[in-house]
Formats: sequence, C-alpha cells, structure tokens
Amino acid sequence: MSQLDLFADADTPDEPPAPLAPTAMPRRYLTGLPPAPAPVTISTQPEPQPQPKPRAVKAALGHYRPAQKNPHQTAFDIAEAVSYAWHHAQGGPGIEVPMGVVATLALWPLRGPDAYLAADWWLSLDDGQLLAAFRECWARWWIMRPDLIDRATPLHKWVDDERPGPKRAGAVRAVVEAALTRGLLHLTSSDDAYYRSATDVMGALLAIMRSKGAHDALAEVHTPPEVAELMARMMLDDAPLKPGMKFDEPAGGTGGMYRAAAQVMRERNIDPHDFGWSLTDIDELAAAGAAVNAIIWDLGPSVLIACGDTLHDGNLTAKAAQQARDSFARRDELHSQAVFLAALQKVEALVRDIAA
Repeated sequence: MSQLDLFADADTPDEPPAPLAPTAMPRRYLTGLPPAPAPVTISTQPEPQPQPKPRAVKAALGHYRPAQKNPHQTAFDIAEAVSYAWHHAQGGPGIEVPMGVVATLALWPLRGPDAYLAADWWLSLDDGQLLAAFRECWARWWIMRPDLIDRATPLHKWVDDERPGPKRAGAVRAVVEAALTRGLLHLTSSDDAYYRSATDVMGALLAIMRSKGAHDALAEVHTPPEVAELMARMMLDDAPLKPGMKFDEPAGGTGGMYRAAAQVMRERNIDPHDFGWSLTDIDELAAAGAAVNAIIWDLGPSVLIACGDTLHDGNLTAKAAQQARDSFARRDELHSQAVFLAALQKVEALVRDIAA
C-alpha cells in the first residue's frame, strides 16, 4: 500500500488507488465504551490477610468513571463541569486556557486499560509540577507532529508565555479536577483508537464555553454527534472506499464529521491512515481543537488543518501544506542542532578527561 504524501498540493490529481481487500463484519457499536476494570474489594475480616498488591489498591482508588453510558453525553458533562470550574474560580475570559488544559490531559501519552488511573497522579501534582507536565506533553507531541501542534498553538501558548498567579493557577487546578473526576481519561486513554474516537470532547468544550454572541459572529453551528454519525454512514456505507482517497471539509469545526467517518471505516476494518484528511475552519480555536483531535483519533500522517475564511482566502489547503512543511523543517533543524550540541559536549568531556 503506497504511502500518502502529507504535503501534496491540493490541486494535484491522485493516482487511481488499488481496490481494498474484502473487509470483515463490523466489530463494535459506534457509541461503545471500553469496559472499566472490575472494582477490587479488599477484605476487612479480622483474621490476617495477605498484603494487597499496589495495583489492587490503585485499582480500588482509581474511580472517576463517567456517570453517563453515552460518551457524547459524558463529553458535554465534562464540558459543563470544566466551564463551571473555570468561571467559578475566576480564571478569566479566555477559554483557550481551560480548553488547553483538557487537551493536555487528553493527549497525555499513557495509554492502555489502566491508563485512567493516571488521574490520581495528576491530582497529586502541585502548581509547578502541573505546568512542567503540560510542557513535557506538548513538547513530546511537537517532536512527533510539529504540523498539528503548531496549529494547536492557541491551546498551549499560555503554558510557556506566563507563570500564572495564584488565582489563575487555582483555576487551572479546578479545571484539571473537574475534567478528571468526570471521567475524561476513560474517553481518551484507551490504546485502541476506536475507543478514543468515541466522542469529541474538544467540540463539546467549544460549544459550551464560547458565548452565544461569539458563536453567532463566527457563524458556528455545532452538529450533534449523532447527526454526524448518521451522515457518515449514509455517505460511506455504500461508498467504494479506496486507499489514497482524500476528504476535504471546508468548514469542519473541531472535526466531528471526520471522527464519525473514521469510526465507520474502523467498523469495516479500513484504516483511516490510508486516506487524506484536510479540514478548514475560520475559528482558530476550532482549528486548534481539530489538530488535537487528529492526534487523539489517530487519523494518520496525511492530515492538514487550515485556519481561515474558505470563501475569501483562496486555497487554504495549499497554504496549510506549506505551513506543515515549514513546521517539519523547523523541527528537523532544531533536532540537528541538538544532536550537534550533544556531540560537542561529549567531545569536551573527553578532552577534560584526557587533560585530567
């Protein structure tokens, strides 16, 4: 299967793709969530009992399961809890900070059936440790996907630009607690991309936290996820999906339609990595959320997120491709400099050892 060109010019015609092999039957329901590990009961009998293993104790403490079975409802519950926590703690008017906090927690690279237990670790950190963990998370993803992390700049710029005062730090901590205790990691920490794509938390946050006036000014209309799923099935169930096909969404928001399409593909045992995904939105926070979602949902290497007015700004996809190339070039240059400096330090240490 040929590798897609992430930065191909939007106007370049694609080669006729080869047909897919027959696919298996759908494996899951779109709204299914991974089963939570069974709770561990520690005996309270008076007779001597074996010392419980650390994992058993941790599993008993690691709760924070969603109150709702529907992942979409859980996403909105999280968004409402985050919005209340941020404003109640007087965090300020900018919603990019609480959205960035939730994005960081969702991007944290620990994955697997027990990864939700990281909530206890996050809640144990002090203010300085929280910021350090945020920076590490964004830096790690920038090394891997500088194109998407650069597009998500509005959500993490504040982490490096400021040392928050006590009030702002308290609001950040309140958002961390609200998101985790409502079950965020149960939605985003699975090692299976299908389960991580069960819903769009970033879209729910934007819909809840942005004012009605701002929504109206940007002509933003939140498409209900159930509607997006129905539309995706109508468009893709009978479509001859072939590797190399490209999808373009000129007003994509945080990517809800792409999430639904990728889920339909996975149910048909089709890998979203084999397709090209380009999305544009006029709202920089929506485009930033889409970039974060592209990582969480594992849409693959061929993702372009553009920000601008599709009707007035020309070929935004081509501009986004150039910006992505620039991001990778900057990453590679910094990596080369880091390798050179590391080699230089080794030589200097060797010289010192010889001189001694």
